[in-house]
Amino acid sequence: MVLKIALVIAIIFQIIAAIVSLKLTKRTKYNLSWIFITLGFVFLLIRRVIETLPFYSDFKPQDFRLLYIWFGVASSIFFAVGLILIGKLFSYMERMEKEKRASEKRFLSIIIKAEENERRRLAKDLHDGLGPLLSTIKMSVSALKKQENNEHSKEILNNLDNVIVESIKSIKDVSNNLSPHVLDHFGLNKAINNFIDKINTTNTLKIHFKSNLNEQRFEQNIESVLYRLTCELINNTMKHANASTVNIDLNYDIYSINMRYSDDGIGFEVDNLFKPQEKSTGYYNIYSRISTLKGKIDVQSTAGKGVDILIHIPFAHD
Repeated sequence: MVLKIALVIAIIFQIIAAIVSLKLTKRTKYNLSWIFITLGFVFLLIRRVIETLPFYSDFKPQDFRLLYIWFGVASSIFFAVGLILIGKLFSYMERMEKEKRASEKRFLSIIIKAEENERRRLAKDLHDGLGPLLSTIKMSVSALKKQENNEHSKEILNNLDNVIVESIKSIKDVSNNLSPHVLDHFGLNKAINNFIDKINTTNTLKIHFKSNLNEQRFEQNIESVLYRLTCELINNTMKHANASTVNIDLNYDIYSINMRYSDDGIGFEVDNLFKPQEKSTGYYNIYSRISTLKGKIDVQSTAGKGVDILIHIPFAHD
């Protein structure tokens, strides 16, 4: 009795297995490995039914002994071939996953390049468009100031002159933030030095910068990403770390560019740091930019002990 129930349960599970295998065959676009595995389940199901029939009917298994053996042989062959071929399926899936990741990186790289091009366009429009107009207005105001005017008119002209000077300075700052002219014309080393000098003059944070780049130039994308992420890291330190000192080492060799960034701030927990929801620190944005260059970033930090960040960006020939 127990054997009869066990055989029925086995048939039920065999039917379920065959149905699931058939669905997987459809999902894998009728991949050959799953077709063989499905056939193996079907032949195994038929064999199991033949085994069960003598318990519920006058069926004599010896009459179909040869057929029973052939069903067993066929199911074994189908399972074996299916499992051999399934390795190719996993290789195909792995290859598709790699292509997907590469496609995502290319797409992100295109977005970053488009963003940098748009920054340059806006910076050029501000610098070459509004800048000269305001300079012309300032010259006109300066000419008016030299003429005979009453005290009230002089005061108005002086105020107007000051406003124009501040406007010109603001446009230069906005233009430089959008696309640093120093980076385009003189390279990464001078651009970072220029940015750090502005921070150091405020006396809010002391930044020590060491580099062997000198006047060495790199691909535009590499320079833009490294400059942006350096500015982002410094801004993060100023906003969140409550630090007094930052140390930056930027060096290159024939294989790669490497940066080490550290501060003596309050530190933070690095768990889930590179998830999109962690928007307040900007590290996900940094990670995304480095990924487009096939680079790596390693962040070490604990509460109260500052942060130590290593960034490695290989060159194309590495």
